[in-house]
Amino acid sequence: MKSKRYILATVLTVFLSLTSCDNFLDINDDPNNPPSSTPALTLPAAQGEVAYILGNQFQFLGNFFAQHWTQAGGANQYCDLELYQMTTSDYDTRVWAELYAGALNDFRYIADQGEEGNSPNYAAIGQIMQAYTFQVITDAWGDVPFTSALEGIQNLNPEYQTQEEIYNSLIPLLDEAIAKIDNNAPTPGSDDLVFGGNMDRWRRFANTLKLKIFIRQTYVRPSVASAGIQAMYAAGAEFLGMGETAAVAFVNQTQNRNPFFQTQVTFRGGVDVVASNTALNYLQTTGDPRLDNFYAPAQTGTNAGTFVGFDQGVECTPARTGAQSNTVSKPGPAVASATTAVPFITAAESYFLQAEAAARGWTNGTGNASELYAQGIRASFNYLGENVAGVDALLQNQSVAYPVGAPVEEQVDRIITQKWLSFNGTQGFEAWTEYRRTGYPSFIELSAAASENVIPKRILYPNTESIRNQSYPGLKEISVPVWWDVKD
Repeated sequence: MKSKRYILATVLTVFLSLTSCDNFLDINDDPNNPPSSTPALTLPAAQGEVAYILGNQFQFLGNFFAQHWTQAGGANQYCDLELYQMTTSDYDTRVWAELYAGALNDFRYIADQGEEGNSPNYAAIGQIMQAYTFQVITDAWGDVPFTSALEGIQNLNPEYQTQEEIYNSLIPLLDEAIAKIDNNAPTPGSDDLVFGGNMDRWRRFANTLKLKIFIRQTYVRPSVASAGIQAMYAAGAEFLGMGETAAVAFVNQTQNRNPFFQTQVTFRGGVDVVASNTALNYLQTTGDPRLDNFYAPAQTGTNAGTFVGFDQGVECTPARTGAQSNTVSKPGPAVASATTAVPFITAAESYFLQAEAAARGWTNGTGNASELYAQGIRASFNYLGENVAGVDALLQNQSVAYPVGAPVEEQVDRIITQKWLSFNGTQGFEAWTEYRRTGYPSFIELSAAASENVIPKRILYPNTESIRNQSYPGLKEISVPVWWDVKD
C-alpha cells in the first residue's frame, strides 16, 4: 500500500488561493516574524506547497523533457517546452517564490519551533524537508541562495552559493536531522501528510535522500560519492522499502485534487497532453504490462481502443497533423486521476538508487545489483497497483533483463532506463534530472520542434531576482549544465 495522508480541504484551499496570486511572497519576506501558527498547522501546508509544484509546473516540464508526454495536435499550450524556449518569468513567482518564501520558510519555522518547544521529531522533519527542497531548487537552477536565503530583512540580497557548496551542506543537515529523531518523543499525526508521524520511515527517507545526493555526484566527484555511500553502508543505513513511498496524496474534492489533474483535466479538459512515442514505443516493444497504467487508449477515431502516441514535438512543427487529443493516448489512470499522489521519493527510486550503488561496487558487498534492480521494478508495479507477478515475465525480455557481467555503464543504463519508466507521469522533474546526469535512456533524441541543439539543462533564473537581488549572478542559458552534469 502507498503511504497516504489526505490533505485537509482548508489547507489546500488557502494554498491554492495563494498560488493564483501573482504577488505571492518572495524570498526577501521576513521569516523571523511568521504569522501565528504551530508546527502542526504549518507542516501540512509546507508539504502541500512542495507537492503542488512537483505535481504541477515541474511535472509538465519534466515529463516533456524526459519524453513521457508530448503536445497534442489540437492545442499548443506546451509548445514552448517542445521548442525548448523558456523565459525568465516561466518559473518565477509561482515556483521560485513559493519554494523559498513558502515551503522553505515554513520548514525552517517547523524546525526552529521544534527545537524551542522540545519537539525533536518536528525539528527533524523540518530539516529533512529543507534538505529535500533545497536539492530540488539547486538541481533546477544550479547556483542559488542557500545559507543566507532565509534571513529576511536582515539580508535583502541573499548571496548565491555554488551547487557544490550546497551539496556539501545537505549531508550534515540530514545527519543532524536523523540524530534528532526520537521514537520516545511526541510525534506528528495526521498533520504529517507524508508518513503520518512514522519516524522510522522518516529516518529511512532521510537515508534514501542522502543516497540520492551522493549518487547525483557520481560523475563530477566519484570519490566523494563512493566514500559517502560506503560510510552509509558501514553504519548500517536503512532505506525506503516496498510500500514505503514518501508521497502526498489527494482526494477528489474541489481544490484538493491532484495538481496535474486539476490543471490539465479539470481546467483544460485534457486537450493538451498526450503520450510521447519515446516512452510508449519502449513499453510496447518490451511488452511491459504497466502500459495501461501510464497511458489510456485512444477514445475516438480509427485508433480508438489502442495505444498510440505522437513523436516528441511533432505537433509543434509545420508538419503537425492537428489531431485531437482523444484520437491518441493520454496519461493513464495512475497519472491522470484526481486522487493520484505526488511522490517525493518512491520505493522504486530507493531500490534503483541502491542498485546503482551496488553496480558501482560502493555498498561494501551489501546487496546484489541485479536483485535490487528487480525489486525496483517490483516496487514500481506495486505502486501502480499492478500485479507484481508480471515482473518475472518482463525480466525475461532481453531488453529488460539485468546485464550481469556487463560493463558498469551498461548496467547503469539498464537501471536508469527502468527508473525513468517508473517516473512516468508521477516524477517528471526527477526523470529529467536523471537524464541530465546520466544521458540515459540513451534512445532519447531532441524534440522535433527543438529550437536548441540540446535538451534543456537548467531552468532560467527568475526575472524577479534580476530586479530585486543585487547578488543576482546574471543570466545562464538553458544549454549551460549544472555542476554535477559533466558526463559526455
